[in-house]
Amino acid sequence: MEPPNLRRFARSFRHAMDGVLDAYRSQRHMRAHFVFMACNAILALIYKLNAIEVAVLMLTITLVIFAEMINTVVEATLNLVCETYHPIARFVKDVAAGAVLVTAVNSCLVGLCIYVNPERLTRLRAVWSGGYQDESALLRALAMSLVLLLIILTAIKVGRPEGSVLTGGAVSGHTAVAFCFAGSLWFIVKDTAVAALAMLLAVGTALIVVQLRLHDPNHRVRTVFYGAILGILVPMIVFGVLARP
Repeated sequence: MEPPNLRRFARSFRHAMDGVLDAYRSQRHMRAHFVFMACNAILALIYKLNAIEVAVLMLTITLVIFAEMINTVVEATLNLVCETYHPIARFVKDVAAGAVLVTAVNSCLVGLCIYVNPERLTRLRAVWSGGYQDESALLRALAMSLVLLLIILTAIKVGRPEGSVLTGGAVSGHTAVAFCFAGSLWFIVKDTAVAALAMLLAVGTALIVVQLRLHDPNHRVRTVFYGAILGILVPMIVFGVLARP
């Protein structure tokens, strides 16, 4: 039996990682799948999912990423072989894209079955009722909201062939952070006149950030809108799970 060649194994592993990174950098949908994977990893910790739930989620997400990589290989091969339109090439591309769609829909259904149940929905609806008593839980929720938001923004932007993490991209990071702070403040402050003033200042600051981003040629209305929605949703989910007494 031939002994294992560690150098050959390391070289094969490096080539495989290069393939994953190339697919991540070149395919927008691949970056979206990795964003969902990172979000599910954080949400699994927040929701305290059991081992079976985590295994099912990771299996379904990995299946989507696998299908997307195969679809990328099929498209690249056909583009290399077929220089002009061919109906069989279109058929093959459509079938490969359909495989990705099937796995993505299945992944969404699995996520709904795990995350959307009466107990967890009750905890998420409680974010609007207030009444938080544990200040340490509020601080943990604020920190987790910022960490989760930064992970999502980094995963979206780091794979872009052009630009950098701090500029441009499909989502305005400055807008997302501004609205994340404003949304977190909604759950942290008490129901007083000072709290209303603090919320007014936070929302006003977020709107000023929106105006500045809209004057930036690297951003459009939709990128700023996506950033605002992302900044609002992240603290809603995290505070609804972590900050309840």
